[in-house]
Parts: sequence; C-alpha cells; structure tokens
Amino acid sequence: MNILVWFMLISTAVTVLLLIYAVATNNSERSLFLVFGSICIFLYSFGYLLEIISPTLEAAFMGIRIQKLGSPFIVLLNYLFLRDVYGEKRLSPLKYCLLFALPVFNLFTAQAFPFTHLHYTHIEYFWNGLIANCQGSLGPVGKLAIAYHFVLVFLSIHRILKHLTGESGLRKCQSFCLLASILIPLLVNIYHTLSYSYLRIDLNPFAIAIGQALLLYSVRMQNLLNVVPLARAQVIESMADAFIVCSRDYSFLDANQAAKELFPELNTLFPGEPMEQVKRFEKEGEMRLQIDGEIRFYKITRTYILQNNRNSAICIVFHDITDKENQLQKLYGKATYDPLMHIYNRATFFDLANFALNSDKSKNMPYALLMIDLDHFKLVNDTYGHSCGDIVLETIAIIVKGHFRKSDIVGRYGGEEIVVLLDNISVNQMHMTVEKLRTNIENTVIPYQENELKVTVSIGMTYAPAGSMHSLDDMLLQADLALYRAKNSGRNRAFIYKEHSI
Repeated sequence: MNILVWFMLISTAVTVLLLIYAVATNNSERSLFLVFGSICIFLYSFGYLLEIISPTLEAAFMGIRIQKLGSPFIVLLNYLFLRDVYGEKRLSPLKYCLLFALPVFNLFTAQAFPFTHLHYTHIEYFWNGLIANCQGSLGPVGKLAIAYHFVLVFLSIHRILKHLTGESGLRKCQSFCLLASILIPLLVNIYHTLSYSYLRIDLNPFAIAIGQALLLYSVRMQNLLNVVPLARAQVIESMADAFIVCSRDYSFLDANQAAKELFPELNTLFPGEPMEQVKRFEKEGEMRLQIDGEIRFYKITRTYILQNNRNSAICIVFHDITDKENQLQKLYGKATYDPLMHIYNRATFFDLANFALNSDKSKNMPYALLMIDLDHFKLVNDTYGHSCGDIVLETIAIIVKGHFRKSDIVGRYGGEEIVVLLDNISVNQMHMTVEKLRTNIENTVIPYQENELKVTVSIGMTYAPAGSMHSLDDMLLQADLALYRAKNSGRNRAFIYKEHSI
C-alpha cells in the first residue's frame, strides 16, 4: 500500500474521531450543525479513500457517490454553525428550505449520473498502478454548486471579520480559530482546482478535516459554544422570567420560550418585525396581565446592549412578582381593613378622611359625615352569643358599604359603630340617602341557626357646606352628638347636628 493511501487512511480515521467527539460533546442544540457537518466530512473523506483504492471505474464512482452524500452540505452546515456561534437568530423554516434546496438537488443529480448529465457531463478514470482518480467534467448544476459554496464561504469570512474587529481576549482567539478553519480548506481547494495533473492527490478531505479539528478545538479548549449560544440555550431558555431582545426602535429580534408563552404573538414574528403594543415595554415599572383568567403582575426591567459604544439593542425582562404582590395585598389588607366588617379600620378611615378634607378641592366641596350605631347590640350578644353578633356586624357592614358610592369612605369607628364620609352631596340628598339606609337595615332579616333576627340603627349626621372649614375632629364630635340625640329619642332614627338644638 503506497504512502498516499496511508495518508488518506489517516485522514479518514481523523474524521471518524472528530465525528465521535462532535457527537459526544453535543450538549446544546447549537452544536447540531457541527455534528451533521462532521458526518458529512466523514462521508466525503471515506468516499475519497474508496475512490483512490478502486481498481475499476465502477468501484471508483461508488466512492464518488459516497463523497457526494456529504460534500454538498459541508460548507452550508459550517456557515449555519457559524451563525449560531455568534448568537444570530435562527432562520425560518422557509429560509432553511431555500438554503438546502441547491445542495439537495446537487446530491440527487450527482447520484443520478450517468442517467442525467446535470452535475457531470462525463467522467474519466485514471490509474497509474498506485492510485486511482476519477476526473469529472462539471455540468450546470455542478458549476452552480461550486459558485454557491464560494458565496457561503465569502459570507462566513465576512461574518468572522465583522465580529473580529470589535472583540478581544477569548472571543478574538475564537474568531481567529474560526477564520483558520475556513481559510485552510479554501486555499487547498483553490490549489487543487488550479492543478492540471490527472493523478493529483486531492488534499481537500484532509484540509476540511483540519478545519473541523480547529472548530472542535475551539469548542473544547476555548469554550466556543458555551460563551454565548450555550449560555442562551441553557440559561436564558430555562429562565422563568420572560426575556425579549429588540432593536432600539423596539422591533423584534429574539425571545425565550417564557416570553413566547407570555406573549403568544411573538411566535409569529421574525427579526425586524415590529412588536404589537410596544409602548408598554418602553418604560421600566410594573404591569398587570390576565392569563388564563388569573391576574398576574410583572416587573419590567430593561438593559441596553452596547456595541461600539452605541446602544444597538435592548433586553427586556419580565419578572413575575404575582406572589410578592399577593403577599403585599394581604399585608395591606390586614393593615387597612377591619377583619370582621371588611371595611376600613379606624386608623385607615382617619388617614383617608383627613387627606380628603385637607385636599385643595375640598375647599369648594360640601361634605357630610354619618355615625351609625346598632341599637341594643349588647342584647344580641347576650341572647345569641358573640358568634351571632359577629354575623350581625358583618351583615350590617355589607349593607352600609353597598349603599354608598365608591368615592365615599366607610370605616369602623369602634365596637358596633360605623362612620361614613360623603363628598359632594347636598343636605336633601344626605337625608334621603340616610333614611333609605335606615329603612333597608330595619327590613333586613338576618338568619342565625333557627332564628331570624332584625336589628335597627341610630344615625347621627353632620353637614359641612362648600366653603366652610372641614375639620374631621369637629365633624366626628358633631355626628356623635347627633347620634346621642337619636338614641335618646327612641332609637331607629336619624338626626342631623344643629348647634342650637344640642
């Protein structure tokens, strides 16, 4: 066996080892193109080995057929792997189909020779006793495939040089390694194409194997896959937070799965397309979304991606703070509302009422304050127990709260007393509202076990017309005096404070 055959045996063995290593290190979807590229390189090298040791044209052409199973796809797969290395957006299925259309057609036309002469017009077989070689004259598809490969090589080199100028440290070493993995096979291919010896040894398989070895070296020793793409696959994709990358004008660039689940419209967008309702992403803060009938809260943070000291893109992260918000709501509820009556507690009522009465608009607005007290409530507790008393208090509070407007402030003053601050209301409206409330409570039946209870309330009212001084302390005192009069007059009635009648 001559030295050239040994040379190709070693080259084929190297491609086998590279293939095994590529498969073994396939721990990311971003390395799939590298694995398939290694498979194609093995087929190319193994096919060429069969070609040069074949004693007949038929056997040599079988080697060429095996080569053509891999060679049409090597440059394309390396180009796609290069895009992934630099974290570029995956192409759409249609674009993948367009990219693979010519290589697939090239494969079939090469396999179909001599039934069709689209790839080869004819093939000659040469043998010098040491090695065999098939020289094929390329047809239109074969020539188009070579041009297509050179275009992909040019695009790959352009991408590397583009990133090489703005990088340093490890990333620059990676880019140099990538550049060498492309230039070495390119130069060898140019030399082989310009050579006119019919029995020249084809160094392309070995050169491509060296290029693949450089890629795998960078994967292993320079963390090529792990710096950006693998970090994205294993960290960003596994994030519970929604992660969106957009351009400075908020056009869509990329998003992780959590973001696509949160905003399903992202699944239909391609890079460069505008995002719907983009205005809600423009500012940091919080937002509320209804998802599957549930209200969820998200904190929005933005990070600018700097490239050449310019803001080239924006990363928007949506962090789910629903649990935290719910906890805050619970704490707020405990600090704000009375746990039994589910209306404002005394402290909150004072805070809200004072804020309303001391605001600028309060000077030109009339206010009324009501103090409502259950009649003979102690008798309810003594007769039926405190659990019944709690039900009565809760029922009356529900009636009172539902009777007034959302702008009115309803709170528990103490014991069975409820206070209400009403704004922008006339005296006549106050009297009508209070009388309707008193009648409603009087006619309400409260079931408890086997009993049906009826309770009444006494109501003290005070009125502060627009333009007068609005003091909460004074209004509470006046309403309390009016309530005292209502109770002393027989209960189940309402009185308004009149200074001369007290």
